[in-house]
Amino acid sequence: MYQMGNVINQQMAAISPQVLAGLEQKLATAQEKIALCLKGMGALILQSTRDYLHRNANSLRFRQLVERTFPFELCFLDEALGKFSPALLTMVLGHKLKHLTQLFVSFYVLEKQVAERLFSVASAQVFGLLGQYLRQRSLQSPSLKGWLEWQLPQIATAQPTAVLNQLPALIPADPAVSRTGSLAPPKRRIWPWLMLVLVLLVSLLFSLQGFSVLQPMQASGQSDVSYRRLADGKQLLLSQRSVENLLITYIESNAPTSEKRWFTLDRLRFDTSRTELTPASQEQLRNIVDILRAYPNVEIRLGGYTDKSANAQMDLRLSQDRADAVRMALVKMGIGESRISAEGYGSAYPLVPNDGEANRAKNRRIDLRVIEK
Repeated sequence: MYQMGNVINQQMAAISPQVLAGLEQKLATAQEKIALCLKGMGALILQSTRDYLHRNANSLRFRQLVERTFPFELCFLDEALGKFSPALLTMVLGHKLKHLTQLFVSFYVLEKQVAERLFSVASAQVFGLLGQYLRQRSLQSPSLKGWLEWQLPQIATAQPTAVLNQLPALIPADPAVSRTGSLAPPKRRIWPWLMLVLVLLVSLLFSLQGFSVLQPMQASGQSDVSYRRLADGKQLLLSQRSVENLLITYIESNAPTSEKRWFTLDRLRFDTSRTELTPASQEQLRNIVDILRAYPNVEIRLGGYTDKSANAQMDLRLSQDRADAVRMALVKMGIGESRISAEGYGSAYPLVPNDGEANRAKNRRIDLRVIEK
């Protein structure tokens, strides 16, 4: 599984003595100051890229641009210096770029044009590394956002705290994302105890509206099981209250996509500490493949979850591996890679208390959200 090395170390390797010497000559600035700026700017761009991917569920255009960006080399120095505020840098930093540039100008006593040109060089280095990752990663490798998530501690450490402390509101860009990469709880699971009280009302409401967050599949043989015809003519034998049936209804409806509308794939299961789907998961997995084939414009995000262990970092990584495993399975079954993104949430937001193996198994799950239809 291709993962590439520590991205901060990779960026620092790109700041070679030859690059520093060239920048010193062209910018009339000390090499030590240039190196500090490039490292700090690069870490800020990496953090902002991770935040951008978190905020933008459909980031296909961004990933395509990154994938076409090749590793920075000394021969590209003049070109990098002349491209302040390129498309990718503007996408991830937006209005913050002007403010951050001014911070570096003030703290490191730089000319504004020097700070702008250093930001351009840092972006060429960073996006070149991210492009290399996207081109060389395998289906088993983490998504770009997942790969950056795992490296957040190193990225946070490399950020110029002395600069950021002068304007803390700028980072992170999204108030739902912390500097350490933790996510704000989705509103659908803020009060699990309240969900238990309101489950009957929620079930009725979601049945009327044609979508579901948590709807268990009824046992086969019940009276509500019938064939559901898909857009391509294929028919699936489903319970009226099954996740798949409600997902199809939602896709076919005029309801807009929303970050609040998640579907728990209640028959995809994982054993403790494992990323492989159990054999019993295959039926629902095939149903999801059939649905995605029937509706080729649909793009989805998979959310991976674990039961709670003693190590939150391991839970986060395991949940990302599980989401990536389901994504890989769907791709191997013929669904386009660009239509599926995956994110791990660790042991956060359990469906039920982790007080027994049956409940823990329910919390080791995959949720699905439609991000384009």
